[in-house]
Amino acid sequence: MTPHKLALVAQGAGRIRSRYVSAVGFEVGGRMLSREVDMGAMVKKGQKLAELSAVDYQNKVTAAEADVDAARAALAQASAQEERFRILLGKGFATHSQHDDALKSLQSARAEVQATEANLRIARNQLSYTQLLAPDDGVVTATGADPGQVVAAGQMVVEISGNDAREAVFAVATNDVTRAKLGMAVNVSLQGRLDIAVTGTIREISPEADSATGTYQVKVALASPPAEMRLGAVVVGRVESEGGQEVATLPPSALLQSGGQPQVWVVGQDDKVQRREVKLVEFDADSIVVSHGLSAGEKVVTAGVNSLADGDLVNPETEVK
Repeated sequence: MTPHKLALVAQGAGRIRSRYVSAVGFEVGGRMLSREVDMGAMVKKGQKLAELSAVDYQNKVTAAEADVDAARAALAQASAQEERFRILLGKGFATHSQHDDALKSLQSARAEVQATEANLRIARNQLSYTQLLAPDDGVVTATGADPGQVVAAGQMVVEISGNDAREAVFAVATNDVTRAKLGMAVNVSLQGRLDIAVTGTIREISPEADSATGTYQVKVALASPPAEMRLGAVVVGRVESEGGQEVATLPPSALLQSGGQPQVWVVGQDDKVQRREVKLVEFDADSIVVSHGLSAGEKVVTAGVNSLADGDLVNPETEVK
């Protein structure tokens, strides 16, 4: 019997998602006139996605422009008045108090011009916000509003997923997630097409279980995934690592079906057999995996185990593996 390290294998299904997902919405509210894209559409940065009614925002721009004109006219008047009092003060025909009042009015007029110009910039920005543009290249994976609907500022209208940075997302049971480590290699293959596969690495492990399913979300970064692994595709992830526990693998015929504790026949140096209790880690129709009870180099009977008794002699060449 030759011991070896126990191989830990975990496998589960997941989906391909984008690492970067943007919920895109208008920065102002209003009635949506049009939406230019639907789910599955490929979009480019700066492309028009949707449009709001701009009538009210255009009126705000017009009103702000009028306020700027009025403020500039008041500034011109205040500037001329301050200049007159400054000249009269130099000739002794005006008091310092009169000039100070004129100077104060001039400063207030300048401040009013700055305020109205800032309001005009805000109004123009709000008018431009009625056009919803794509912030980056990607594919539309969801829509949140239709033409004719009144939307609030920040409400998701279009969801854009980046098509370049794709990753596999799995829901992992508690028993398996304890063995997962950041940076661990994962073989990811397309469901039903195991030949289409790529090796990824675990980049994120959720610290909390999902309240509904009790599973943990594990995200696997994929380097240059094949084109067939489109967003939303179902994939299978497989992790195989060598455990720290030494075990021995035996055929099922070596297991003695006697009593409640698993036992095998161990052949001594005198070729006599003795019962030995063992601890099983895994077992199936093809093999059993023993973790305790056997030592390296010991011989175990693998045939006719139910016809033996303690102390029987056996022929190692034919009956012992």
